This record gives sequence, structure tokens and C-alpha cells, in this order.
Amino acid sequence: MSTTSQDPRTALRRPDEDIRAEVQDRVLPEMEDIDTRLVRAAVEDGVVLLVGRLDWDSQAPVVERAVAGVAGVREVRNRLRCTWDDVTRFPWHPHLPHLRRTGH
Repeated sequence: MSTTSQDPRTALRRPDEDIRAEVQDRVLPEMEDIDTRLVRAAVEDGVVLLVGRLDWDSQAPVVERAVAGVAGVREVRNRLRCTWDDVTRFPWHPHLPHLRRTGH
């Protein structure tokens, strides 16, 4: 008797268009405190390609994690560009959103 174990991510196969529609129409618009109007998603075989522009570098991984949580997504390729570097250049600046939210 042979048993095959399926990876839970591959067990749920969704059409690429359904994944794209959920990402573009539900996940991105519902991102709190992040302007995702200039972000677009393309999906091929469950792999999501994110392109476009965000305001802050620190927002890109937040968007990536949210998209990765969509059912049927196997991988997220983040090609987002950001206007402001709040990660490496000025992590101490008092006007950066990630510091204001944490109360520092």
C-alpha cells in the first residue's frame, strides 16, 4: 500500500483568475494604512507577481504577507517599488509611519 501526502498549498488548486481577482479586488484595497492603488497583481500557476509603487519600503513585506495568505497562492514575487526608504536610511526619523504606530 502506498500513501502519497499532498502539500496543503498544492491540494487547493484555484484558477489563476480567481486568485488575481481576490488579491486585486479584496486583499489590496483592504490593506489598512497602506495606499495600494498603484499595485497590480498577475498570477500564473499560483505564483503571484506584484508590481507597482508603495509609499514606504516597510510596507512591501506587509503587502507580500497578506497576498501570500490568499488560498491557492504558492509563491509571491515582490517587484514593488517604494518612494521612501524608511528601512535602511532613516529608521530613527520621528515622522515615519512605522514608528508612529508603535509609539516610539
